[in-house]
Amino acid sequence: MESEVGVARRVASNAFNPFMAQIVTKVLLLGYAVVLYRALGGGELGAYFLAGYVLLYTSTISEWGLGTLLTREVAKERGSAEAVRDDFRQTLALRLFISLLLFVPVGLFILIYTSLFDLGTAGAWTVVVLTLSLLPGAFSGTVTSLLNAYERMTVPALVGIGTSVLNVALGLGALALGWGIIGLALASLLSTLATALYFARILRRDFPEVGAPVAGLRLSRDAAVALLKTGWPLMLNALLVGLFFRVDQFIIQPVLGDLGVEKYQAAYSYLNFVLLITPVVTLALFPRMARHARDDISRLNYEYGFALKVLLVLAGLIVVMTVWFAPLLITIVTGGKQIYLPDSPVALQILIFFLPFSFVNGVTQYVLIALDKQRLITGAFALTVAFNVIANLVLIPLIGINGAALTTVLSELVLLGPFLVWVGRFIGPVPVVALAWKPLVAGLVAGALMWLGWSLFVQWKSDTTAFALYVGAGIGFALAYGLVLLLLRPFTSGELASFRSILSRRSKS
Repeated sequence: MESEVGVARRVASNAFNPFMAQIVTKVLLLGYAVVLYRALGGGELGAYFLAGYVLLYTSTISEWGLGTLLTREVAKERGSAEAVRDDFRQTLALRLFISLLLFVPVGLFILIYTSLFDLGTAGAWTVVVLTLSLLPGAFSGTVTSLLNAYERMTVPALVGIGTSVLNVALGLGALALGWGIIGLALASLLSTLATALYFARILRRDFPEVGAPVAGLRLSRDAAVALLKTGWPLMLNALLVGLFFRVDQFIIQPVLGDLGVEKYQAAYSYLNFVLLITPVVTLALFPRMARHARDDISRLNYEYGFALKVLLVLAGLIVVMTVWFAPLLITIVTGGKQIYLPDSPVALQILIFFLPFSFVNGVTQYVLIALDKQRLITGAFALTVAFNVIANLVLIPLIGINGAALTTVLSELVLLGPFLVWVGRFIGPVPVVALAWKPLVAGLVAGALMWLGWSLFVQWKSDTTAFALYVGAGIGFALAYGLVLLLLRPFTSGELASFRSILSRRSKS
């Protein structure tokens, strides 16, 4: 059996590098958003964001859970070149076919929103152009899943940086030419095409056993039905997750207009950073989870609990920092335009409390998938989406975008209960209270200090000295959180040894 230190090193290698690559990407895209809010903010960007949400849903349907299935199956069978080739080709053929079919519902969406909610000609064309990126995106996603099965997570992450750089460069060029949101959509499509071409090169170089996948694509009816049946729960779960995260924007737009969409997106832009943490960790763990689920449940239980402990400690720190610095963060992304204040900062301060629950739910979901129990979680997601839609319909008209933020937090809590029951049934009890109480206490101490100190720093924008004190106070609250954690000792001596080994290895590399 591989040692705990060895496990930690491998998982860290597959998590840290992609995570840092995605941090770079998110920082780049945040800078891009800053430019967009200054160039087109005030209502025009709302249609572009709405088109992006359409792409989110259609890409989820197009993926159909096939990427996760491909990673799982190849991780088990990667010694067989023929099995790898067949799995890859069948997955790609089906993803392309589904992508083509999705142009029909997208056309219906455009018709409805242009007729009833004044989407506008530019918004309609933006939706069309972004939808075209489903086809090259299907190819890139399939190659990425293949790389993940071989635990080569760094490669797609680095390619993602290149894609983002190209997208931003082309988007800035489109803005300079005055092409508006349609130009931004064209920039996204061209960068997605370039990414697909590069992944084709990687495929030919590193996976010659796959051959010429596009030329040799064939999918029998039986294979398609089997994949659709197996992937259906995964697709539905992912779609339902997307619905309860972003369906609020489709309600905000009719109630509050494009400006309401922009205000909420300004708050949500920072959640894009924290939302990448769980996928990076689970992506690194998933191939190992799939193997342990088959022959070593006790090992699966250990890795699951350790991942939860690390993520909850991290979540507490992020919540503390975000609550304090929310006004500054929104000022940065919107340029301090009064039209976004104070609505966007308050929404962000509410939104960030979803994070601890989201971390637990994210890892737990992939444990269930590794156990081949993905069908069980569909009901929990359906219940959560029903709650989310109803709560948004009630709260958004009452308290605006704060209602959407509060609904997001409550939805994660609704999802948490059945997830913990199911994973406890299959791998053993989940000591959530034991894992969470120490970060919670540290967060409460830091929160109490923030509450007592806010009146002293509320004028942080008045001058340089006030700003420096405001930033220094935020750092102090983070240090207070860390100090309380040190006193409570959340990690065992074995876990600390694993951390020291990882850090030592990286310092030598």
